[in-house]
Amino acid sequence: MSSDDAGDKTELPTDRRRQQAREQGNIARSVDLTAAVVLLSASGGLYMLGPGCGEMFLQLLRGTLTAEPLLNLDQKSAAQIVWQTAYVVSQAVIPLMLLVAGGSLAANVMQVGLMWSPEALEPKLERLNPLSGFQRIFSLSSVVRLGGSIAKILLVAGVAYLYLSTHQDQYLALPEQEASALLVTMGQSVVELGFYLALSLVGLAILDYGYQYWNHERELKMTKQELREEMKEMEGNPHVRSRRRELHRKLAEARQIGAVKTADVVITNPTEIAVAIKYDPATMPAPMVVAKGMGEIAAQIRRLAAEHGVPIIERKPLARALYRNVKVGRTIPVELYEVFVEILAYVYRITGKKPPKLS
Repeated sequence: MSSDDAGDKTELPTDRRRQQAREQGNIARSVDLTAAVVLLSASGGLYMLGPGCGEMFLQLLRGTLTAEPLLNLDQKSAAQIVWQTAYVVSQAVIPLMLLVAGGSLAANVMQVGLMWSPEALEPKLERLNPLSGFQRIFSLSSVVRLGGSIAKILLVAGVAYLYLSTHQDQYLALPEQEASALLVTMGQSVVELGFYLALSLVGLAILDYGYQYWNHERELKMTKQELREEMKEMEGNPHVRSRRRELHRKLAEARQIGAVKTADVVITNPTEIAVAIKYDPATMPAPMVVAKGMGEIAAQIRRLAAEHGVPIIERKPLARALYRNVKVGRTIPVELYEVFVEILAYVYRITGKKPPKLS
């Protein structure tokens, strides 16, 4: 997707478009930020682990130079020397490598999260199109990359100049120092300079990531026609419609099942149908069906009613009539008032409450 053909893209990208772009490897990511974090990790690692690594290498060198000459070097002694050297090198190098690898991984995860995109590795013939390559060379992204490269050169040169100028007197006195002190000073200077350069590059890379994120969002924007086509495709997808209906059905069932807790009575068939009814004279003009269902839903209604002490009464004709003719949230018909009065009077008699008067 070219960044120059987004002139009429005024609509924000949908979640589906974002997901498709992520699957294709089209993400907002700054390579400079990863490189800067790697340099910062390496500089920090050398600052913390450098003295210990230097001491281990120094001991290895002293041991090698002061050892007795190996006039009769056999396979066993040679292997011992190799393994000893490898052990010292691994102790010094592996922690630093792990720190640098961790910094690189953290920088990428912070930008794009954890993702796997095999589609991004597939060869695409359009990448070999000379016209597309020519357009990329003179695109806005290329101009920004060129400007970023120049800024990095100027920044690195400026930081290096400031650091060297502030330590000028120290470096002029180096010829008068011993070899060991000279090496320590030069090592410290290299680590400190690398750390300051990494910090400055991290700041510049954050700006680059901000631009990459803005440009990525701009490229993902959609035209009104693309938005209409995507909505039409989503609406026309049978799987999506079926899933939406299933979610709506489950939400409705969940609301119904929850209302059973406050019902006054549950009328059953007894096992096929269950209808929960509630009546509050202060807020309802007549008794209302708050939940109903068949099969498994009916079993859930009966189970929840039993758990919360809601009376369950078997009235086959009444249960069938309520289930067939009254929707959830609607009041029962007038012709059923008399039957319900008898049931409610019985319920309140066994629970010790006074039944309300029907309007």
